Amino acid sequence: MPTRFVRGLLWCLLLMPIVLTGCGGGKKQEQQQSKKQQQNKPSDTMLQQQLKMYQDIKKNEHEQEEKIRKEEKKQLKKLQKDQQKMLKRELEFQEKVRMGGNPWAGGKKEKQQSKQQGKGKEEKKKMPGE
Repeated sequence: MPTRFVRGLLWCLLLMPIVLTGCGGGKKQEQQQSKKQQQNKPSDTMLQQQLKMYQDIKKNEHEQEEKIRKEEKKQLKKLQKDQQKMLKRELEFQEKVRMGGNPWAGGKKEKQQSKQQGKGKEEKKKMPGE
């Protein structure tokens, strides 16, 4: 009997640390998990902050590109208007050259000259016939 008793006692001594370690290990695992969660929280917040910064940067880049596009459109419209004006002037110049008038004379001066020439012709016609 004493050998059985000693063997039982030895088994108890061997199993007790295993059982206690298993039970205590659960608490340790919970503690480790909570520590990991606490450690993960700062990294999660850092990731969220970095993501927000990235989104802000992309938003700003998009806004700047939008402004640049609008400015380019304005410049293009202005250039188109200027080109139309130049083409119109060129057309007027060509028309004046075709008609035989002085292309460099302004439109008002040309009209005045033609009126004066018309009056001069009428006066000359009256004089010889009198």
